[in-house]
Formats: sequence, C-alpha cells, structure tokens
Amino acid sequence: MSRFLAVLLFAASSGGCRTQIAPYKKPEPKVVYVGERQCNVYDFESATDLPDGARNLGWVSVKKAETDEGTFLLLRQKVCEMGGDAISQVAWVREMDEYEPSTLKANAWVLP
Repeated sequence: MSRFLAVLLFAASSGGCRTQIAPYKKPEPKVVYVGERQCNVYDFESATDLPDGARNLGWVSVKKAETDEGTFLLLRQKVCEMGGDAISQVAWVREMDEYEPSTLKANAWVLP
C-alpha cells in the first residue's frame, strides 16, 4: 500500500505546476520620416537598444517650438543634418529659472 501511495504522490508531484517564462522581446524602433531629404530617424528608448556597430554622434538639442510634435521634428531634422539616422534617451530639459522645459535633447547615432 505504501509503495502505491509513493508512486501516486510521485505522479501527482511530477505532473504538477510547470512555469514557463516567455523571453522579453524588445519593441521595434519607431521610424519617423523627416522632410525633403528623405532621412528616416529611428527612435530607440535607450542606447542599449541600438544594434551593434552603431556610432555615437553626441548629444543634440533644440529649443521648444510651438508644439511638441514640431519640436520633435526639429530635433530629427538636426540629427539628419549631422548625418545621423537614430536617436535615443530623448528628454525635456528645464533650466533652473524656468517653470516649463524649454529644450529637447537626445543622443544622436549613425546605424550600421
């Protein structure tokens, strides 16, 4: 009887809870078309999301335009003028004497 009970407990415990964790999938970068020069700028959340071989062009910043969308477009155009095609770590910057942020900055990159 105890052998039967041991086999039953083993079968119940081995077929019990199995946890599977799905691997994290990085979101695809958002591509934004910028104006006449047919320059596409890819938006990456952080520098670690960029593909291997990407070359850093440094920080780029622009003053706030009438709208946030206009400011982002100016930033992307400036990156294109620098020869870049990707940005990361986009952030609004507020000076100490300002109530609202007046500058948008990002890290510019050239993709391989």
